[in-house]
Order: sequence, then structure tokens, then C-alpha cells
Amino acid sequence: MCSPSSRPSLASDAPIGIFDSGIGGLTVAHAMAQAMPAERMLYFGDTAHMPYGDRSPELVRTYSVRIAQYLKDEGCKAIVIACNSASATAREAVAEAVGPDTPVIDVVQPVVGDLVARAVRRIGIIGTRATIGSGIYGRSLVAAMAAEPGDGLTDSGARVEEWPTPLLASLIEEGWQDHPLMLPVIRSYLDAAGWMTEGRATLDALVLGCTHYPLAWEAFRTVAGPDVELVDGPAIVARAVAQELDRRGLSSEAKSAKAADHQFLVSDLTENFKRSSERFFGTEIPLNPGGPWFKG
Repeated sequence: MCSPSSRPSLASDAPIGIFDSGIGGLTVAHAMAQAMPAERMLYFGDTAHMPYGDRSPELVRTYSVRIAQYLKDEGCKAIVIACNSASATAREAVAEAVGPDTPVIDVVQPVVGDLVARAVRRIGIIGTRATIGSGIYGRSLVAAMAAEPGDGLTDSGARVEEWPTPLLASLIEEGWQDHPLMLPVIRSYLDAAGWMTEGRATLDALVLGCTHYPLAWEAFRTVAGPDVELVDGPAIVARAVAQELDRRGLSSEAKSAKAADHQFLVSDLTENFKRSSERFFGTEIPLNPGGPWFKG
């Protein structure tokens, strides 16, 4: 944690603040580290209050605003909401809390923009109850498609549907992404959503609307089949963050960031989270207790 005297100003050398309800957002942080090797990151996982997907929207907004304010106070030049549930319910509150000079990037709008730009039409979205219950993906996609010139939603192939998959994040959190149980669970969800016909998915693209889900990529690929695009949300978000920093003149001028320059904090540290963090980030990282709930 930065001391007040050592906090950088809102400039190119400041870190990017990232937060999630747990450690699932480390998939986004990892994608950002690969896409922007010169940027430093301050990651906070609110493991004491996870999962946000089972919390009320009001409580998620309360947690998210407090975390965002903490990250800004620590000198972060941008805030990345690396949580679909928080992106769906708290983005506007976070943006208002940190002010217009601090860019806020969520994990929903970049994915929506990417799908619309590529004219993907038959889209299925899965996620937590909070994310799907908010309707944020479907509502945003429909609005963006309708705003496109040409046929838009009158295209006979256009279809946007959402389905909650509440068991998946917990299974992946436990390290079961490669367990044989994942296949029937995923298949059952896609079948219940009406997206499977004779064992084949009837989609052009499947949006993995939870930052945990990319860890079960192979299981989703097996069930959905080769003709369905699995949308790589973390990579899309990483590109969006890089573009926004560049647009605002906030991109780091350093050649690269050292691993030690990154900070990874959680509100409740357990051995399970330590083990899981390596899976989510792709390599071992120093996960430490800290954050807004440690400030008294």
C-alpha cells in the first residue's frame, strides 16, 4: 500500500486499479499484463464479501464504491471493474464516486462493442444471477444493434438471450474447471437455456459473462462445439483499457513493469485463495491482505 507521500499523481506512471468480488478478476489482470507489459497494477479482490452474484444490487454498489475510492486514494490513474456483477449494477455509481478525470472501464461494454462491431447475431450470455438478472448484456446488445445502420434487429438471424449459471463460479473457485463434472453441468445449463439441438449449440457466440469462466475454456469448448465462438472477455477488456489510456494520454512511458511493481490485495486471505490465485493469473503472485477494510 502506498504511503500518502509516495502516491503518484494521476499520470502515466501511476498504477491501474482493478477490483473484483474475489480472485476471478485475475483473469482480466493477467490479460492486461500481457497486453500492456509497461503498466503497473493494483489489484483488490473482495474475498471477504464474495460472491457478489448472490448479493443485493445495493450492497454491491456500496462495496464497489468504497473499493473504487480506495484505489483512487492510492493514486490509481484508472479503475477497471473486473467483475461482471459489479459492472452490471455499480458502474455508474463508481464513475460518479471517482469523478470524470479517472476513467472507469467495466467488463461488459467492451464485449458488447466487440460483438456489435463484428455483426455477431446469435448470441448467448451466461453469468451469475446478479449479472443475468440485471439484463445488462442483453439490454446493451439490443440497444447497440438497434443503433447500427442497416437492418439492425430486423435481421432475421439476430438473437440475444441470457441464462444464469450460478453453480459454475463456485466449481471453478474450487479448482474443478477440469473436473469431469463440469461437462454435464455446462451441458445442462445450455440445454435448459434452449441453446442445444441434437447435442449441438444453436449459437454463433457464447459470452462467458463471469471472469471465472475462461478458466474452464476447454470444458466450454467441448460442450459448445467448434462452430460456436467463445468470447474472450478478458482479452477484449485489456484492449479497451489500453485504448482508453492511450486516448487520455495516460499510457505508461516505461518500457516494461517488473512483477514486483504489481500489488495484489484481498480482504480475506486463505490458503485456498493463495493456491487459486496462481490458476487465475497463470503464474505465482504475492497475494496479501489489505484494502479499504484494513484502513479502520
